[in-house]
Amino acid sequence: MSLQIGYAQSVITPSLERPVYLAGFGRNRKAVSVHDGLYARALALTLGEERVVVAVLDLIGLGRLCCRGIGRRAGVKTLVACTHTHHGPDTIGLWGADEETSGVDVVYMAGLEEAVVATIRAASRDVRAAHLRAGSVVVAGVARNARDAQILDQELTCLQFCQPGSGRPLATWLTYPCHPEVLWDENPHISSDYIGPLRDYVEQATSAPCLVTVGALGGMMTPNMPGHTFADANAMGRVLGRAAVATLAGIEPTSVERLQLAGCDYAVPLTNPIFRVAMESGVIEKVADETGTVITETNLIRLGAGALGRVWLATAPGELLPKLGLMAKDEMRRAGAQTAAVIGLVNDELGYILPEEDFIFPDDPFEPRDHYEETMSVGPEAGPRLMAALRSLF
Repeated sequence: MSLQIGYAQSVITPSLERPVYLAGFGRNRKAVSVHDGLYARALALTLGEERVVVAVLDLIGLGRLCCRGIGRRAGVKTLVACTHTHHGPDTIGLWGADEETSGVDVVYMAGLEEAVVATIRAASRDVRAAHLRAGSVVVAGVARNARDAQILDQELTCLQFCQPGSGRPLATWLTYPCHPEVLWDENPHISSDYIGPLRDYVEQATSAPCLVTVGALGGMMTPNMPGHTFADANAMGRVLGRAAVATLAGIEPTSVERLQLAGCDYAVPLTNPIFRVAMESGVIEKVADETGTVITETNLIRLGAGALGRVWLATAPGELLPKLGLMAKDEMRRAGAQTAAVIGLVNDELGYILPEEDFIFPDDPFEPRDHYEETMSVGPEAGPRLMAALRSLF
């Protein structure tokens, strides 16, 4: 048996014929134009009876109910990851015209689900044998931690699926832990931020499609560029793209003997009063049950040669802080992984996921100062509950 991969993509840019509230910064930030298109990109992986599709969307995030609905309709195990661009439509509800109005356009959301399901199905049909290049490289200087400057994850994880024999690239999958927010809050144009230029660079260099996921970008892992222009976003994308291409060029492709997806559902208490009010008012989807408990999930993909697989990819249902991301990668390597990565915003978006010891909810959440991340988190248990679930999979 050999690994089979398939790829497909589709455009998910919203029409400006209807108001588009841009997500990620302040409320009532309406899009005035499209600078670059937003995409759904799907990579299907099949080995024997095991099959999983990773669908990557240029969106701020999607709730678990929506992600699970996409997977059910597609009829295949699906991990829906979002790039977390801060210049795409509000798909959560927090960035509408005012604090009492959701920014979600239900018409767009219905079309989005149709497009993503169709893309997943197309990727599942387009299969070919593949070998794998896998490695990582530290790319310093383009990102910083605005919350705790001493804790940095600057590792770019690089996977490339290649044609057996020739080594010709078929698809590249990159993961880097940084918010796509080079353009900052004054930007009114729809854009994938640095993600688009990164993909473009790699695709031009390899003549093969590229997917980009984000890692443990909480904290805030934010761009460290001289300005907030499209030129700065392009420059960041090119720096990361050059590092990826150079790293992959030095790796010999190998056959893939193992593909396994393991998942774990777990419960997290919702204690954030802002989220509770937003759910009660209908601004965001009601995800907590009557006891105030949120059910979410984490997953682990093992891929590569050997009984354990040499590449381990763990998922987080939100914006994991780098302290926990580094810890998770270290534990995966100790458990047998040669290449380890954490992929954020997969099959859910619960906001920031902090270490319990660093969680301090501010007295005034509307003036949080150094503790903004706590005001955009379900609560202090989000971090320890996720790490416990991941360890059960490791």
